[in-house]
Amino acid sequence: MRHVRSPEAAQQLNSVTNALRVLRLAHAEGVVNLPSISEHLDVGKSTAHRLVTTLLAENFLQRNPAKPTDFIVGPALLEIGATALRKADIRRHARRPMERLCDQLGETVSLVILEGNSTRVVDGVESKQAIRVGLRTGVVLPANATAAGKLLLAHLPDKSLPELFPQGLPALTGATKATWPDLRQQLAQIRQDGFAYSNAESEPALNGLAVPVRDHTGEIVAAVAIAAPHFRLPLHTARVKSKFLRDTSIAITRALGGG
Repeated sequence: MRHVRSPEAAQQLNSVTNALRVLRLAHAEGVVNLPSISEHLDVGKSTAHRLVTTLLAENFLQRNPAKPTDFIVGPALLEIGATALRKADIRRHARRPMERLCDQLGETVSLVILEGNSTRVVDGVESKQAIRVGLRTGVVLPANATAAGKLLLAHLPDKSLPELFPQGLPALTGATKATWPDLRQQLAQIRQDGFAYSNAESEPALNGLAVPVRDHTGEIVAAVAIAAPHFRLPLHTARVKSKFLRDTSIAITRALGGG
């Protein structure tokens, strides 16, 4: 059965398409203005003005300081581009150290970043053991429910944390740290230990261990983590294995140009 878009939906899609065309034009030309946008997109000046106003409000465009009637690419778009490059760079340099870690420990290894109040697995190496945690590249989970997520939250300013969770802390299992006193206590422990541990907090019978990954400036940009069935990763075992994760983290940082 053919799906027929409503006029409103078609208009919204057209507006999104035109906004993307404006950004592509600004990137290609370096600078744009209302007449050039109107000409290249074949739209009226009022439409061009609406597009520019929206993109300015969202910081995807900014006024050219030398000529305020001209517009250049804004900080929001630049940050998206820079973030994409950092992710690609981290994945490229982390691959070999993660493969070595997987060989050493026999567990699935993941490279994890923070996206708002969630974590995303951007790369990984799957264990070859018969009973194992599958590769989770692309998986998004609440940050408070994973070892990597708690590790990354632990290094954010404490006062900013409630702003990340305006609807409160989600719980995936009965073990998830879903109250602020419980979570803050664990974040303090993570800062003290230098690693984060999760015990059946994202899935029953699945445990995790994570350490931070720093770039060449010393900024934490990701976490390297392992996930394993609970019987292979109790807390006392995790403490021993954290050394291997730290060595992997150091190798990634060195590959990124750090000391």
